[in-house]
Amino acid sequence: MYLVYYILTTKYNILNYMPELPEVTTTVSGINKVAQNLTIKDVWSDWPKLIKSHKLSAFKREIVGEKILRAERRAKNVLIKLSGEKTLLIHMKMTGHIMYGKWKQAQRFNLLKAEVEPLKPGWKWIPEDCHDEHPLNDPYNRFLHLILFLSNGRELALSDTRKFAKVELLNAKSLLENISLNSLGPEPLDKKLTPKVFKIQLNKKPNWPIKQALMNQELIAGIGNIYSDEILWGTGIHPLQKVGTISDAKMEAMLKSTKKILKKSIKLGGDSMSDYRNIHGERGGFQNIHNVYRKTGEPCLKKDGGTIRRIKVAGRSSHFCDKHQRSS
Repeated sequence: MYLVYYILTTKYNILNYMPELPEVTTTVSGINKVAQNLTIKDVWSDWPKLIKSHKLSAFKREIVGEKILRAERRAKNVLIKLSGEKTLLIHMKMTGHIMYGKWKQAQRFNLLKAEVEPLKPGWKWIPEDCHDEHPLNDPYNRFLHLILFLSNGRELALSDTRKFAKVELLNAKSLLENISLNSLGPEPLDKKLTPKVFKIQLNKKPNWPIKQALMNQELIAGIGNIYSDEILWGTGIHPLQKVGTISDAKMEAMLKSTKKILKKSIKLGGDSMSDYRNIHGERGGFQNIHNVYRKTGEPCLKKDGGTIRRIKVAGRSSHFCDKHQRSS
């Protein structure tokens, strides 16, 4: 089943997208359920470049022996709080996801042939004691590039098809001074994000297309390509409409749509149209209820006679209905 899905998505060139607020929230929730108060016993990586703050040897020395206290989310970043006032910052980028399980190296020494042979071609690590249909055997879960070995005999592993993920180990001082975290805008689900604040933030770029503004992490944190399309479809706003021309009523409706859509996706475990999987290697469900994203050429679900179109906005694909999302 998983191999068929992998082949089909590869053949038809389903585009990669970056895990957004609901996917990162799902991951953080999963880590807190399985890894709290466990100690990191060892570290493995075959791609040291993903660790941006330290060389692999220093990274390993700094975190081995530290306890996982809790995981948090800020925008699209996973923040794993460790003992010793250390924080492991993981940005999953385009194709990364964090999993929890138990793996073994996918090779063995064949005594008869006197050579090392793969147990499963294309896999460096394979899940232990998992049947073929187990979610961890999904081909999208085979690209392990960082493994944290835990005190309960299991592991947290980062799988990343394209090796774009970023890992940083921060101390208390560098966490406070981290430029990427400090530049982030308010969180969409924060109660402090009122319609007034929402409008003020977006209007920092009044001449930008609203699609571009919604995805800018310094204005509003955590929204990307999928959810910006769904938000604008739900509000009836064209993705190219300039921020400064949107009425207060539309701004309020857009914020309400934002909160509703993000909460629904969190409830469904995020969106797995592409690579994203939760910590158990399972797919989310939001891709099954898209109204507009990647539905180019299909009739609009509002049954208004419109058709879903696709354009580029600030270099990103944008999907919209040509009827109820007319450009004003």
